[in-house]
Amino acid sequence: MQTAELKPLMNTLAPMKVIGAHLEEASYEVCVQEIHWTEPGSINLLSGRHCLIELAEAPALGRARYTVQTAGGKPRPVGMLNFMPPESQRSVHWNPGRRHAIVCVMDPKRLGLLGAIDWHWNEVDQDCTLDVQNEKIRTGMQWLAEETMTPSFASGLQVSCILTMMAIELHRHCTSGKEDKQAPQGKLSERQLSLLKELIEGATDTQGLSLAEMASACQLPARELSTLFKRTVGQTLRSYVASTHIARARVLLDDGDLLIKQVAYSSGFKSAAAFGDAFRRATGLTPLQYRQSQGIVCRETAYQH
Repeated sequence: MQTAELKPLMNTLAPMKVIGAHLEEASYEVCVQEIHWTEPGSINLLSGRHCLIELAEAPALGRARYTVQTAGGKPRPVGMLNFMPPESQRSVHWNPGRRHAIVCVMDPKRLGLLGAIDWHWNEVDQDCTLDVQNEKIRTGMQWLAEETMTPSFASGLQVSCILTMMAIELHRHCTSGKEDKQAPQGKLSERQLSLLKELIEGATDTQGLSLAEMASACQLPARELSTLFKRTVGQTLRSYVASTHIARARVLLDDGDLLIKQVAYSSGFKSAAAFGDAFRRATGLTPLQYRQSQGIVCRETAYQH
């Protein structure tokens, strides 16, 4: 059986599909398409860093259908709404016919501030990714189709916002049913650790969350939370928060339209100077040197020239 990666495969399918509408940026590709399979086939699909979301038309006589075999599972038919997480693989088998669908391929790590989130896609329940029953995601896909077929004012920003919502909702949908394992002695449970990381990485306030707020969310005394976090992760809570700020800053620095002081404040630093010192200690480069090493032409540098 042939093995292929998701993103390159989407391009090689071009001769077999009719595109009704198409929208593509560095972090995503959305298309309304109809694929025509003239004969049955199968492929072993690797998602890599990308994920795939598909909303297909309702099954009908003579329309193409396919089955999916996830790792260690039996072949099972897909539904109208299906999801393939990043860093996963599955065997796909199809019958001849046409299949009309809205298809989205995206790289969550390159989608705005989502790049600073530790996704833990390995925790996703694969059984929840086929025939997804989630109206928020279904509505999101229909909205994407509308923006792709009839783009309007700020469609690019609108699409990015829809994809951000969908990525978060997909992760919640595919992991919410998992039982929380009992925490090892003297450590945080998986649920507590996941919740804590989500709070830290998703904080929009530049001042971040207080220790008391994080402890309350985990239903622990503040001092005990600090101790258990270090035992579980191997670094202090303060150090983890700092590294999260740096990770967010890296994502923001990739946007050349942002000034370094804007990146500093959006990453949780009180000043550009404090940000520069922290970033250099963490990476060995100043923010400007980092941008230069990535070949990013930033607005403030262009003004200087």
